[in-house]
Amino acid sequence: MKKVMLMVAFMVAAVAASAQVYVGGGIGFSSEKEAYLDGTPEPDALTKFHLTPEVGYNLSDNLAVGIGLGINYGKQGDTKNTGFEIAPYARWTFVKWNKVSLFLEGGLAYGFDKTKSEHESGNQTISTETKNAYFKIGVKPGLRVDLTDHVALMTRVGWFGYECTMPDGDDMNNGSRFGLDVDGENLTFGLLYSF
Repeated sequence: MKKVMLMVAFMVAAVAASAQVYVGGGIGFSSEKEAYLDGTPEPDALTKFHLTPEVGYNLSDNLAVGIGLGINYGKQGDTKNTGFEIAPYARWTFVKWNKVSLFLEGGLAYGFDKTKSEHESGNQTISTETKNAYFKIGVKPGLRVDLTDHVALMTRVGWFGYECTMPDGDDMNNGSRFGLDVDGENLTFGLLYSF
C-alpha cells in the first residue's frame, strides 16, 4: 500500500511540475424581490445559488480540454428548484497579449433539473414536481487574465449553439432552442489555479 501511495504522489508531483493541470470554477449567490402594488400580497424573495467546479489539462499553449460541473439551487416561497450538469469542453486560445488571452470554448453539456412546489388547497397540502433533462452543444467566447504564474481570472460571455429540453411527463413534448445569447444571464466569472 505504501508503494502505491508513493507512486501516486510521484505521479501527481510530475504532472504538477509540468504546470499542465488546472482546477477552478465559480460560485454565485443572489436574492431578489420583485416590486409589488400596495394592497397585494408581498411576493416571496427568489434566492439562487450555483457552484461550477472544473478541472482541465493544457495540451499546448493554445489548446486545453476539461470538464465542468454545474450544481444549482433555487427557492421562492414553497417552490424549490435543484439541478446538476456535466459539461466537457475544449478551449482554444487565439489571441495573447502578455497576461491577457482571448479564447473560444466549445463544449457539450448534459443536465437535469427538478422543481418541487407545495400549496394549500382547503385542508390539504398539494405537492407538484416537474423534472427536465437537457442537452446543449455550443461555443462561448471568453477572456483570461493571468494574475500570477499559477492563478488566472476567467470570464465567459454569451453562448452560440443548440439546446434540447426533454421534460419527464406524460403528453410532454421536447423543446429546443438555437441561437445566440449575449446578455448578463450568460456572463460568468471564475478563478483557475494551475499546478
